[in-house]
Amino acid sequence: MLRKAKEHLFILTAMLCSFFISMDYAIVRPVSNALFITDYGVHFFPYAWLFSIPLHLLLVGLYNKYLPKLGCLKTYLSLTIAVICINCICAIWMHKVPCLSFFLYIWKDAYIMLIFQQVWSLIHVNVSIERAKYLYGFFFGIGGIGFLLGSLFPSFLAVKIGSESLLYITLPLYLILSFLYVMMLKQSRQAEFFPLEKKQGLETVLHGLKLIKDSRVLIFISLAVIFMQLISTLVDYQFNTFLEGLVTEKDLRTQYSGRIQTMGQALTTTMQFLGTYFLVRFFGVKRLHVGIPMLLCLMSVFCFLFPAFGMITLTFVILKTFDFSLFSIIKEMLYIPLSSDEKFRAKAFIDVFLYRFAKAFASLIILSLQAILSTSLLPVLNAVIVFIFTIWIAVAMYQLKETDFSYSMGNVK
Repeated sequence: MLRKAKEHLFILTAMLCSFFISMDYAIVRPVSNALFITDYGVHFFPYAWLFSIPLHLLLVGLYNKYLPKLGCLKTYLSLTIAVICINCICAIWMHKVPCLSFFLYIWKDAYIMLIFQQVWSLIHVNVSIERAKYLYGFFFGIGGIGFLLGSLFPSFLAVKIGSESLLYITLPLYLILSFLYVMMLKQSRQAEFFPLEKKQGLETVLHGLKLIKDSRVLIFISLAVIFMQLISTLVDYQFNTFLEGLVTEKDLRTQYSGRIQTMGQALTTTMQFLGTYFLVRFFGVKRLHVGIPMLLCLMSVFCFLFPAFGMITLTFVILKTFDFSLFSIIKEMLYIPLSSDEKFRAKAFIDVFLYRFAKAFASLIILSLQAILSTSLLPVLNAVIVFIFTIWIAVAMYQLKETDFSYSMGNVK
């Protein structure tokens, strides 16, 4: 009875941790985006994406090195102190030191990834495969609700109190989060279990790459991730280009981004709780891996034919909705039957390195087009997006035809 109560308390605190982490990200993301555009302009986004790669890899390397030595609690507290201090410093000094907006833009993705990693490492250790099949959707969904509520802060307070002041909300959110994390850690059965301890640094990277090379399933997952992140980055650039030109005031830009984010997250959360289950049951995982790029490609064709801000915004919202809900869940389903080595090391390589590689490649595409074209950049960029979608669809159809995924789907075909 006591064991069951501890398990239920662990699940509850893990969901609440996901809620508050997502809420913080929903506040910091539009703030950092608006401040970056104000100080540097949209044309500087590719440089930020390129610069984020070494920063992310450095932080992940330090995280992997010190996590086994410090343990979960000390590592978490170190990260939390860094997050609170850096965000508050940015709020105070942003007016006087404009380069802080550049740092904040790339810092927010890095720290959110590491904090989420702290929570999910405990979830993976404590939640069984049988329970994960239905609990993981709730973990995503509760986080989605937190993101949705967090989006209300920039939506309604950015103009009243200023974008920079919203960063102070990190302090109370992370104090609550710390209390919940300590509670979750106390209910954890194997808090100090680290499956990647024996292989670190470059050895882990090369081993993860070898695992992907030897598995058709992992190759397919890797390609799908690269295509989705390539397109997501290019569409993000399109949206922010329009936003910079049409919404010129900083706080109004934060407000607009927050409201678009709120609308997108409402759709994402609905998909996480309800839509994904019914779509997977009705269409099947294999069909959805082809259907998602087809649908998004159709939206990009409409953007090419009708390049208005409203159409670009709609495409941006739909793309983000599918990326964070249906696409993420059906991608994760492919990992279920794989070995522990493939789930941890290969997945770490995909989630850390390939996501950043895709953003870097998208940055090079944008910078190349900027150097070649003085005008008509967005129409050409839209044509590039449609071309990438076409390749993605062709690769998905070929890989799904040649690879047997039925063992990973259960009754879902």
